[in-house]
Amino acid sequence: MARYYYYHVIYVGMINIMLFVPWILEQHRFNGAVSAMVIAIVFGTVLAYVTTSLFLRFPGMGLADILNNLLPRGIAVTLNLIGAFIWLTAGILVIYAYSATIQQFFNPDMNPYLFLLLMTLAGVWGASRCTRTVQFAQEILLLISAPLIIMILFKAIFSPWLDWDAIRVAAGYIRTPPSFVSFCAATFIFAGYNTLAIYNRLLPSGTKIRFRWITPLFCTFFLLVSFFIPIGFHGTVEVGEFLYLWSVTADSMILEYGFVYRVLYLFLLLYTALSLMFAMNTWHTAMEFIKACHPKHKPQPEQFPVPSSNWWITLVFAGLTFGYAIWTNEQRNQWVNENWLIARTVTDVLTPVILGLLILMGVRKKKSASSVKS
Repeated sequence: MARYYYYHVIYVGMINIMLFVPWILEQHRFNGAVSAMVIAIVFGTVLAYVTTSLFLRFPGMGLADILNNLLPRGIAVTLNLIGAFIWLTAGILVIYAYSATIQQFFNPDMNPYLFLLLMTLAGVWGASRCTRTVQFAQEILLLISAPLIIMILFKAIFSPWLDWDAIRVAAGYIRTPPSFVSFCAATFIFAGYNTLAIYNRLLPSGTKIRFRWITPLFCTFFLLVSFFIPIGFHGTVEVGEFLYLWSVTADSMILEYGFVYRVLYLFLLLYTALSLMFAMNTWHTAMEFIKACHPKHKPQPEQFPVPSSNWWITLVFAGLTFGYAIWTNEQRNQWVNENWLIARTVTDVLTPVILGLLILMGVRKKKSASSVKS
């Protein structure tokens, strides 16, 4: 079961491209992005280890279940709604960003809502499944797409067109004090452990997640590659001119021995699967947080057929996605992405704090109960 934990770590590390994390870091490349990345590597590693260890203290329980069982009803519902909003927004941002990318690079004259409709329908179907089914579907999609995505990343690293001098110039700004926005963006790469908020329900008592030292290795690799590779292809100045940064970077490479000549086509095809996987997981998690607000809700990780409430909740998510697409533009979308990354960082810090306090409260209650008996 521990392998599923690493699946989440890997796919969250790779999806950062669709949440404009590299773009935000490139905008701060001269005023603190590099130093923010260094701090984020240490901070994200510690936070991932601590949060994972705390979740393992509650086997078979998601974050919503823990809050409902150990906190007053009003506080638990409020925290569950905040969690649902954070996860829901993540799925909306990725679906919108990928749909806009497809329109820009494949068919600019296409109806902008057509591909968005297809993505949201796929997201609704996937997110409405039971937790166990979502986990199995994620494994299949990741095993298909991850090796090819990593191949593209290594092809970029060893590309003869990569300018290592430009990378060294950018790395030289490591002594510049970090900016807060770039720090929040960089920590997102390490956020795969947060999926335990729901998938901890599937971990039986006594589960141990070994080799957690792999997490900082994978995440640091994705962070450095997503930031420095575009600089190596486009230069330290020109890299700040692109909005769809990694799509342009992928289009700078070719497959000399493949039937697909331009890497961009393969890149976007793979990120179709990855974006759907991310939307499926985030919307499913948001759905479970919302269902946990009902006083009679009982978590059921394995359900067949799924209840109709799953369909209705995820259809509301789809409607909100269309509402966001109608309201937003490039500037507003960038603003929402930056503020969502900040809000996510705050909730990531609060989660282990709350879990730690609940564990301490439980230990004190046990001590007081044992002292009364004696």
